[in-house]
Amino acid sequence: MRAHTILLLCIVAQAHTAQLPNLVIALVDDLGRYNVPWYNPNQTKAEGLNKLATEEGAILDRFYTFRVCSPTRSSLLSGRFPIHVNEENPVGVGVPGGIDIKMTLLPQKLKKVGYKTAMVGKWHCGARSDANLPINRGFDHHLGFLTGGEDHFTQIAGSTSPYVDLWLNTKPAIGRNGTYSCYLYGDEAVNVIENHDTTSPLFLYIPFHDTHAPYEAVPKYEDPTIPNETIKIMQAMVSCVADATVNITDALKRKNMWDNTLFVWASDNGGPQYWSANNYPLRGGKTTDFEGGVRVAAFVTGGLLDPSLRGTTITSAMHLVDLHTTMCKLSGQSDEQCGDEIPGYPSTDGMDLRGYFVAPLNMTRPVKDIVLSSNAFISGDWKYVASTVNASYCQHGDCGYWTGPWWPITSAHVPLEADPGCPVDGCLFNLADDVTEHHELSTQYPERQQAMKAQLAKYVEGRFQTNSTYGYNNCTTLKEAASKNGGFAAPLCTL
Repeated sequence: MRAHTILLLCIVAQAHTAQLPNLVIALVDDLGRYNVPWYNPNQTKAEGLNKLATEEGAILDRFYTFRVCSPTRSSLLSGRFPIHVNEENPVGVGVPGGIDIKMTLLPQKLKKVGYKTAMVGKWHCGARSDANLPINRGFDHHLGFLTGGEDHFTQIAGSTSPYVDLWLNTKPAIGRNGTYSCYLYGDEAVNVIENHDTTSPLFLYIPFHDTHAPYEAVPKYEDPTIPNETIKIMQAMVSCVADATVNITDALKRKNMWDNTLFVWASDNGGPQYWSANNYPLRGGKTTDFEGGVRVAAFVTGGLLDPSLRGTTITSAMHLVDLHTTMCKLSGQSDEQCGDEIPGYPSTDGMDLRGYFVAPLNMTRPVKDIVLSSNAFISGDWKYVASTVNASYCQHGDCGYWTGPWWPITSAHVPLEADPGCPVDGCLFNLADDVTEHHELSTQYPERQQAMKAQLAKYVEGRFQTNSTYGYNNCTTLKEAASKNGGFAAPLCTL
């Protein structure tokens, strides 16, 4: 009798697990908001991707991230705003940064309720020791690179040169390098789906390397009608990611997983308009807290999306961190289980967006500020930016400038409208009336400016940043680590 009871309980548990939704997140690297077909159909020809966003899905028009790569990824996986986990962009495998080892990541939470978890693509959340690798942070499977950027054909990163940066689970992915990154990661994501045992739900995280520098494409995707070589290469990279995305969604449909899947697609930050991307008509781009740097191209799709939302645009403000909480809640876990209470550490920050995606309730975001960084936050329609955050790449002064619909015009990247900067006490904007941030309002609303300045200071007081140097031992050099790993970059320390 006891054996039959145990067997019945196992069958019931397995049936419950199989009913849990499949959860997929695709991040595109450094994609310009105006480099996608639903905002710029005349320049970007990606019909399959456009259909996913505008017919099968819903455009997320106010979807926010951090202004650069690693903090966005750290925020998503930890469930915390970057101000509470990481605002730095570590360059190499031995550089501190990423996600504190004590924090419980989204895949770890999902595994507790029976999910199989896989990651394909760019990690960039710390790789100082084996303990920091994706395979030891909740992913059952990982093929990808550990640092922030690399050659798309050779997988040699600038920070690890002359060594290859490509990892497969617990070891270097020897023999897997040498394929264009869009193909490499797109095909691997399809393989994960095709080999998935559907008696368990799947969490698949696909942080593509395209459209990050270096700007390299395969000739197949280059449009000969585009005379500007820089724009041609960028759009070719977008087209490849578009095809890879369609291939992944097609694989989910063939596997009969699509009807029970929530799929979110987004850029990790605004595009670098000082190189090849375009965020028109928004102000600024990557490295800035203006809308062009943090308000990214994004959409949600999948069979789990409420049918009434397909073909619509969701205009409520959301942050990437909200996906952490939403997907954890979709797995049936409680608020306590989806949280991550650690003494001395900030709590998780994400909001539950199920009411937007699965059972639309005409919801507006609860009254909670979106803390973009230690430099900026959004409160309702109002936005405060303490100062222009600059990058050395901006050839003509500050990075918060405006482009035009056809960009870049020349390799000189001369702004159409220069960055006017911010007053000493910071910029104040009303996004409901001024999404392009042309009208700085601190003169008209000085009390609001001062109140938001004071509120940002309070947020900064609670700032927590990952200290990746504690507890690491026996650190070696990159050269020595590569010599032990077949010429591949590898973690430098033990923990």
